[in-house]
Amino acid sequence: MNAQSLFASAAINIGLALITIFLFSILKKQPSNAPIYYPRRLSDRHPIPIPHPRHQNWCCSALLRFLPSVSWIPQAFRVSEDEILQTSGLDALVVIRLFKFGINFFVACSLVGLLVLLPVNYSSPCGPSKSSHSMDSFTISNISRGSNRLRGSIAMALLPPIYSGLKPCSEEWTLCSHLMVAGCALGSYVGFGFIFHAYALYHFMDCTYYISEYNEILMRRTQQLRNIRHQPALFTVLAREIPLCSEHKTHGYLEKLVELPVAFVTFKYRWGAALAAQSQQHPDPLLWITEMAPEPRDVLWKNLATSYRYLPLQNLVVFIAASLLTVFFAIPVTAVQGIAKFEKLKKWFPPAMAIQLIPRLRSVVTGYLPSVVLKGFIYVVPFAMLGMANLAGCVSRSKREIKCCSMVFYFLMGNVFFLSLLSGSLLDEIGESFSNPKNFPSRLAGAVSAQADFFMTYILTDGLSGFSLEILQPGLLIWDFIKSHTYSRGKEKVPYLYSVPYFRVIPFVCLSILIGMVYAVVAPLLLPFLIGYFFFGYAVYINQIQDVYETVYETCGQYWPYIHQYIIVAIIFMQITMIGLFGLKSKPAAAISTIPLLLFTILFNEYCKIRFLPTFYRCSIQNAMENDELDEKNGLLEVNYENAHNAYCRSFLRPQEEKNSPPESSSTQPLVTST
Repeated sequence: MNAQSLFASAAINIGLALITIFLFSILKKQPSNAPIYYPRRLSDRHPIPIPHPRHQNWCCSALLRFLPSVSWIPQAFRVSEDEILQTSGLDALVVIRLFKFGINFFVACSLVGLLVLLPVNYSSPCGPSKSSHSMDSFTISNISRGSNRLRGSIAMALLPPIYSGLKPCSEEWTLCSHLMVAGCALGSYVGFGFIFHAYALYHFMDCTYYISEYNEILMRRTQQLRNIRHQPALFTVLAREIPLCSEHKTHGYLEKLVELPVAFVTFKYRWGAALAAQSQQHPDPLLWITEMAPEPRDVLWKNLATSYRYLPLQNLVVFIAASLLTVFFAIPVTAVQGIAKFEKLKKWFPPAMAIQLIPRLRSVVTGYLPSVVLKGFIYVVPFAMLGMANLAGCVSRSKREIKCCSMVFYFLMGNVFFLSLLSGSLLDEIGESFSNPKNFPSRLAGAVSAQADFFMTYILTDGLSGFSLEILQPGLLIWDFIKSHTYSRGKEKVPYLYSVPYFRVIPFVCLSILIGMVYAVVAPLLLPFLIGYFFFGYAVYINQIQDVYETVYETCGQYWPYIHQYIIVAIIFMQITMIGLFGLKSKPAAAISTIPLLLFTILFNEYCKIRFLPTFYRCSIQNAMENDELDEKNGLLEVNYENAHNAYCRSFLRPQEEKNSPPESSSTQPLVTST
């Protein structure tokens, strides 16, 4: 891919994004499109900013409705985190904080990358000869082996993070100033590489900053649990694999039903439910398995029929299916890389030379088309993974989507990132890579440098075109048009209300963070595009969370540990890549010195699992007792208990005989009662 292909991709993506944004701003003002762009406001009976025909200034407003504007973007940046937490819950806030992390991290990295690393790369007097990769002169590939620019004091490079660890500061800008001074003083590429290592580790591994970040999420989780303390899930325990009792078979109405070894047990006090959910109830760990019940609206009732003993087998089937999908997806990824590498494409497919006959068509084909084709293929992946996660027997929507998040992220990391590197840069050396696995880091490093231009076009397409289509909702517009002119003509429109697609948003954003972390040192020119990606995504999803998506369930931030895991994986992958790069540049001492950072990353991740992870999956007895005492003071304990008792009683599951039976009948009494 040459420079013209890169510029063609940027021009097309920016142009389409501007057209889509202007079209969205016009369509959003039309009253007929309110069920598409304001479904949440309509369902919550909130006013929408669309003037009514009876309004006194309606004529002037009618003209303004057809003028494009971008006023929704600054409005999105004025929304505070407390507003999001209050209206949409902690899960939605976690997504927004993920975008905010990307903004803070890559803005700080860009200052060092563009002002220090980029000039060092481009001004290298002894770089390799010009190749077909347009970004080689801006990457580490432009510095030859053994260059003086690769020499430097590793100890001096490690001084900034040591200083930051001794005098912790939570502001990225203060740290960045230390890194800038140290980087200019070092004047060596190894130093700059370690500066980026130090910054990545500092931002997510400096104990003081990252513990404060995790503590803030935990504090918000505790506060959110207190705000929603009236929810039935806090009083209820889901018990599975309950031994069947022969006494129940004596009742005639049960003979017509299939009795499931599952029960929702409601407790009068929250601390009793928390204690029962976290205790082993039977000597056999496969009997009386208890956990905190999901919210009534979060329960997947059909999956309650799945036996707990069969879950490992179902998970194995899901793993095999996901692996087959990953292998199958290697075909389109390889084809996409074949399009991007036009010189190789001409050798494999000679008729492709006809593209050169049309002026500038080659730039469009090799620059814009590969990322669009790849984005089109991977668009269906989250929905396919969601169906597979449903086969795993998850008892709640939240668990199903969390499982789907992990499946999609590792799929994207394996196919979109890793396989793109292999198929694009090492297609002729795959056999040699497998026969010499010890050379894997070096080959990976070389592949990363060669694929910088492709991932720049991918970020452009995913950020500009992807987020633009997310906010425009073209599928719903077409479907609404068809409905309005066919079988729903003349009927009142129903809002198109959907939940936040966490399984689709989080993996793709974390993939962009992975790409950015790896290329922060290798190709700093990619960083400004990532900043635009996260700024635009932040504005888009603030708008969608406020006006479009509804809160279907609330896990109180259980997505955060998975986001932490994905970013830790990105840091580890970056460090492995840097080990290979330093090896390629004949700097074994620098490569060896990176290994302790890699080990520290793994150790810090283990520490976070011990220190923070249990709080996200277990209920604190102390907090439960405090909430109970607060309800007792307000006289709400009995009311909340009755609401929790009735929330999981689904009337359509009861036979008519049970509904008409007298209250004193034993058939309507719970198996477990509070004492």
